[in-house]
Amino acid sequence: MSESILTARAGIFPCPNCRQMIYSDAKKCRFCSTKLDRKIAVKGADLQSRVNAACNQAKLLRNTAGAMWMFFLLGLIPFSPLGWGATILFYVIPAWLIYWQVKFGKLETVDKDYGRAKRERMAAFLIWSPAMLIEVVSLVVATVVHY
Repeated sequence: MSESILTARAGIFPCPNCRQMIYSDAKKCRFCSTKLDRKIAVKGADLQSRVNAACNQAKLLRNTAGAMWMFFLLGLIPFSPLGWGATILFYVIPAWLIYWQVKFGKLETVDKDYGRAKRERMAAFLIWSPAMLIEVVSLVVATVVHY
């Protein structure tokens, strides 16, 4: 009873032999009957958990970048306060991109979903980057017009 509920929970990881997803507390793979080392299973489950988090955050990041443009368009409606959403997300997204790269950018895995997560992160950057270009152009124009 001294173990907490969180540490007692088994994670999932790909079997080292057949690559099917199995629980980390299993003694052997239920698909290929390969005996499993407990330490390797726990490490594999931890890596799989981080890969899953990277995938979830990358997809949310890409969707948030798209939402930034929706807020921008809704902000064009006269007297609409929704334009502030675009301004806030304009600053949040690059910080989140850097955070994702620092936290998940160096994961070493052959998981196909991780490759997809890296593409989602790049898509978020590509969706966000025209906003940065617009910001730079507007600052240059404002500076030129002012002088």
